[in-house]
Amino acid sequence: ADLATQKFSSNVVEKCLQLADADVRASLIAELSSPDRISRLLQDPYANYVIQRALTVAQPPQLNHLVDSIRPHLALLRNTPYGKRIQSKILKKFPSLGVSDRSASLHY
Repeated sequence: ADLATQKFSSNVVEKCLQLADADVRASLIAELSSPDRISRLLQDPYANYVIQRALTVAQPPQLNHLVDSIRPHLALLRNTPYGKRIQSKILKKFPSLGVSDRSASLHY
C-alpha cells in the first residue's frame, strides 16, 4: 500500500492490478482495503488513482470488500478533489449507496 502513495510506483501498482492473475489481484485489493490504510489512501493524490483502478478491476467479492471499507469515508470523499472520482465510481456500481447517503444528509 505504501507504493500506491508514490508518484511512479503508484503507476506500477495500477498496472499490476490490471495485469495480475486473480490471486495476486485479490491480495493487492485486500491490502489496499485494509481498515488501517484505506483512509490515507483515499485522500492521497496518487493512491486515489490506484483505488479507482481497483474499483474497476475487482471481481464481485473483492469489490464488495473494497466498497465496504470505503463506505464509512464516503461523506468525506465528497469534499476532496480525489475523493469525488472514487465516490462517482462507487455510486455507478452501487447506486443505492447514493440514495441512502443523500437522504441521510437531508436530515440535518
